[in-house]
Amino acid sequence: MVKKFQRKPLGHREAHVIKRMRTVAGLSAATIADVVQRDKKSIYKVLSRKLGFAKRGAKNKLNPKDINRLVKILRDMIRKAKARWEITLAMLKKRAKCKVDDKVVRRALRTKTIQFRRLRKKPVLTKKDRKDRYAFGKKYRHKTRAWWRKKIQAHWDLKNWAVYTNGKSREVAAMRMVRGAYRAPGQGLDENYVVLPKDLRYNTGARSCRIAAAVGGGKVLLWHEVGPRWSGKKAADVYKGPLRSALLKRYPRSKSWLILEDNDPTGFKSTAGIHAKRQAKIKVFEIPKRSPDLSVCDYALWLKVNSIMRKQERKFRKSKRETRQEYINRLRRAAMSLPKSFIDNSIGDMGRRCNRLYAAKGGHFEEGGR
Repeated sequence: MVKKFQRKPLGHREAHVIKRMRTVAGLSAATIADVVQRDKKSIYKVLSRKLGFAKRGAKNKLNPKDINRLVKILRDMIRKAKARWEITLAMLKKRAKCKVDDKVVRRALRTKTIQFRRLRKKPVLTKKDRKDRYAFGKKYRHKTRAWWRKKIQAHWDLKNWAVYTNGKSREVAAMRMVRGAYRAPGQGLDENYVVLPKDLRYNTGARSCRIAAAVGGGKVLLWHEVGPRWSGKKAADVYKGPLRSALLKRYPRSKSWLILEDNDPTGFKSTAGIHAKRQAKIKVFEIPKRSPDLSVCDYALWLKVNSIMRKQERKFRKSKRETRQEYINRLRRAAMSLPKSFIDNSIGDMGRRCNRLYAAKGGHFEEGGR
């Protein structure tokens, strides 16, 4: 056990005794601290003043030129790795032939707001993807919020929803919404700070449901369960049935409708799906491949509905159980309860996103914030 002593200023006589213990007896600072029952830091302070001992801690400093060189080497290493392997502090120091302590390097990088952070999860973009996304951003970056709301009658997509029917599975669902927590070092493995990995498969005890949803005109136009399997035939049935009916109800005077959808090859781009759209007089507003950041359902709708469901479940008794159909019905009510302002703002946000996409030259961009 490490002994802890009071840290008080040492008098001249005590300082003289400590100096003699070091120079004559050759005792270490730790041993001297134990003998005189004083804090070790106080002993080091006396020895550094009396005998010129080097101060403990970081041994060297980096000047601004060294820091800039370190940052450049780090960026080159990360560019070469392309997220295929992790660049550690030891690898950076070895490459830069840097002899200073790890703590000095961390502090130096922090002055450039660089610190170790988790990698973001985004689709991997090809050169063609970047070119297409850049062209899309350039073409539509000047469109107003009103244009996005009025020009495109529906933004639609599909999602496979896990069904949580009991208290235990609802706890798992809630964990998967939590980003993190404020904690002190060493608390990370406390049970209150540990959650299940989001990519870990978990049997909720109920079969999942696949939902086709569409938003437009200030409301959720469509919320339709399509069954467990998705195919060109299923897509054709949705185009000619529920989706066309929803569009006709919301825009009765339109002879045709323009919808935004992604590049799903199984249903949206299938031969049966394309033929069904032609029959239903539905036209498609094309967005680039691998661009969930340009799909309202992906960047706004799914997350908001999930948030509503988890907020409702916080008030449930732990013993409360739902049937699968009751859960699906509640999911639908959560979606249909979304206010007009949320839907209009989410669709209108496309203009800002196109501006950021153009500024990023077709690459990934920060989606949040102003």
